[in-house]
Amino acid sequence: MLIYEYPNDEAGALMEHAMQCGGGVECFARENNGGAVMLCGNGKATGYARERNVELLFSGGNCGERGGEWLFWVGLWTPVEYRSEFVAWYQCEHMPMLLECPIWDGCRFVEQQVTEGCQFYALHQLASRAALDSEERQRSRATPWFKRLAKNDWFDGAFSRVLCRRI
Repeated sequence: MLIYEYPNDEAGALMEHAMQCGGGVECFARENNGGAVMLCGNGKATGYARERNVELLFSGGNCGERGGEWLFWVGLWTPVEYRSEFVAWYQCEHMPMLLECPIWDGCRFVEQQVTEGCQFYALHQLASRAALDSEERQRSRATPWFKRLAKNDWFDGAFSRVLCRRI
């Protein structure tokens, strides 16, 4: 899977690149910051976008075209020694709790190979941006496991978060 990040959301350039990628392309405009994000199964490099080649580790709920119109894209970096625990927490506790929210449609959890540590992205799809304020999300961030991981400087506050809407 490829993630392309664009500095603006110029429809013509996005559509041209989407056609080069073939089927299964999803385009989202960044909320408030300008720019766009495109997800596709395969594609061609372009100087216009930042490309991330990622591997799907797991998913849950409704993703892709079946998922909601909002993409909550979270970048999560961890040290190598925490990889197993972090992935287990996300897959076994955090994501299932989020998916209990009726408007939290689904999530794809992917990994990008980097030279130092582990780089993950959670591609959450929401039926409504109100899911971000849901009781289920609050609960998922208050568990003993979350609190134990939160003692690390690299956890939570260091994660990048981008909200986008389907184009």
